[in-house]
Amino acid sequence: MASPSLSVPYALLPSLQQTHLIDDDDDPITVDRSIFSLSEKKLYEWKNTLKGHVGAWCVGSSHGWIILLDQNGVPLLLNSSSSTTINVPPLPLSFLHPVTYSYFAEYLRKTFIVKAILMCCSSPSSYILAIIYGSNYKIAYCNSATWVELPDDKQSYCDIVFSSNYLYALTQDGSVEVWNICGQIPKRLILLTPTADANYKEEKPYLENNFSRNLYLVVSAEEILLVTRFIGNFVNDDGLVIEEGDLLSSEDTQPLICPYRTKYFSVYKLDIEDKRWKKMRSLHDKVLFLGANESVSMDAKACLGCEANSIYFTDDRWEEMTLDYMYGGHDWGVFNLEEKCVKSLMQCANRIDPPPIWVVP
Repeated sequence: MASPSLSVPYALLPSLQQTHLIDDDDDPITVDRSIFSLSEKKLYEWKNTLKGHVGAWCVGSSHGWIILLDQNGVPLLLNSSSSTTINVPPLPLSFLHPVTYSYFAEYLRKTFIVKAILMCCSSPSSYILAIIYGSNYKIAYCNSATWVELPDDKQSYCDIVFSSNYLYALTQDGSVEVWNICGQIPKRLILLTPTADANYKEEKPYLENNFSRNLYLVVSAEEILLVTRFIGNFVNDDGLVIEEGDLLSSEDTQPLICPYRTKYFSVYKLDIEDKRWKKMRSLHDKVLFLGANESVSMDAKACLGCEANSIYFTDDRWEEMTLDYMYGGHDWGVFNLEEKCVKSLMQCANRIDPPPIWVVP
C-alpha cells in the first residue's frame, strides 16, 4: 500500500476487498485490513496485517500494540508497526467456567473480553496484559507467564487503563480503584467513590429508557476523567431515537432497521480533594480516543487532522454486534463538545465486521 503514517492515531477496519460479511473465520481475507487515516480522511489497504493469524479477532489496542484472540481463543500481541508478535498463555479454564475451551472458541470468543490493555515494559517479553472479561465484568491480568484474577468478587468494571505502572479501574458506579499488580500478589492501593455533579439539563433527554450508557476512564499526567457515552438504542433514518414498540407498525411485516447510535457525551474531571466528579464544559486543546482501545487523551496538535475539544469513538457494544446481521460495528465517529453533536468520519455501511478500533502509538 501507499502507506499512511503509523506514528499518529488511526482506525483499523476490514479490508477494502471485503465486499461481503465473513461468516467463515478460515477465509484468508481475514488477515488483511484497511487503515483510516485521520490526517487524510481516507482509507488505505493494508495487506497481511495479521499475517499467519487467519480468523484472529481483535479485542483491544494499547501503545501501538493490537491484542488478538486466535481461532482457538488464545491471546496474542501484535505490534502494528514492527509486526512483532508475542504469544500469551491461554485463558485459564476457571475464567471460562462452566464452558469448555471449544465452546468458548466457537461461540464466546468475540464477546467474552470487553477490554484488553497492555502495560509496556522495557522489553516486550516483560509485558503485563490486563482484561475485563465475562458476563460479570471481572478484571484479570497476565504478567508474561501466569494469569491472575483481581480479588474483588463484588465489583463489576467498565474500564481499565495503565498509568505510571499502576492499573486504574472504573467500576459501574463511578468509583475509581488503583492497583499495584507488579508484585507477587495484586494490591489495591486506593478506592475512591466520588459523588457526581447533579445531572445537567442538557443530559436530561439522554436519561430516558430508550438510551444506554457506557462509561470510560481517561488518566493522564494532569487529570483523571470520567466520560459518559449516551447511546440511542433504536435510531431511525432521520436520526431520531424511537421506542422499540415503534419498530413494527400495523402495516409492516418486517420490522424497521433502526441501529443503536451514539448521540451525546458528558465529561467529568475528578476533584480528588472534594471527592467529586466535576462537569467539564470543554477539553480545550485535547482529544480523546475511546472504544475498544485503551482510553487515551492526547494533544490535538500531536494528532494531525484531529479537531481539538473532541472525542473520537468506535463501536464497542460487543454483545449487540453479534445479535443482528443488519448492523454492528457501525457506531463510530467524532463528537465535538462545543457543537454538542456527532459527526461521521466517513460513509459506512450499517454493518462493519470486524468493527473499527483506534490504534494510538
